[in-house]
Amino acid sequence: MTDTTEPVKWRKATTWWDDLTIPDEVPCNPLAVAEWLQERAPSPLEHDYVLCTDGSGCSKGWGASAAVVEKIELKDGERQRATSWSLVSGTYGSTVQRREMSAFLDGVHSILTRRCLEKDLEFMMSEEDRFEIGRVGALGCLTGEERVTILWHTDRANLAAAMLFREDGKPIYARKTEKDLWLRWSAMARFVCVTPIYAARNTVAGQKIADALCARARTAMLEAKDDMAKIAEQFNDIESWDKTKPQKAQF
Repeated sequence: MTDTTEPVKWRKATTWWDDLTIPDEVPCNPLAVAEWLQERAPSPLEHDYVLCTDGSGCSKGWGASAAVVEKIELKDGERQRATSWSLVSGTYGSTVQRREMSAFLDGVHSILTRRCLEKDLEFMMSEEDRFEIGRVGALGCLTGEERVTILWHTDRANLAAAMLFREDGKPIYARKTEKDLWLRWSAMARFVCVTPIYAARNTVAGQKIADALCARARTAMLEAKDDMAKIAEQFNDIESWDKTKPQKAQF
């Protein structure tokens, strides 16, 4: 998905996401769902943020996750990609699926954190506003049209599909695994509107950066493995660090 060639002045109203459902005639196939959504989704510049993620892993359990965030702002009468930042973390004993979803959750969390700080500044303007933010908190103010809209680029088509719903309210893909991560998502979902766009690996600029960050973080952990083993040898079975780990989620 690329930016529209036409200038964009306004963000898409959050009601668009309230009405977003995948028709029953669209096959229950993540690629078919992705194609249907790409033909109808708002352009990147009609969102508040663009989020690109990547999750990295290997058969021995060493992995990493990374997120690249771009904020869309109105400048000189047109919406443009403006402020950007990135997040990266290394891990052991996880899977690629968990790393990708963790990158998404970390990205959304960082967006909401910054938006809350902005809300704090906005509400300092009047006594009435200060009372409101004191009553519900900055996060509690991000409802209705104040919800944050996010375009999410991911190379995990099944995860993108699991974020979308049929007309009967059921997810396209059942959320049977990574249940703990889905619970974390439920704590943030009411404050955001997400357009989950599948994009093949490294076909979007932000994805390439996230992929490179993941590769470096995972390599850094492997390079530090012996040093970490010396630190943790009395608490961990260090020999297991070189053994193949199951990549299928247990719950």
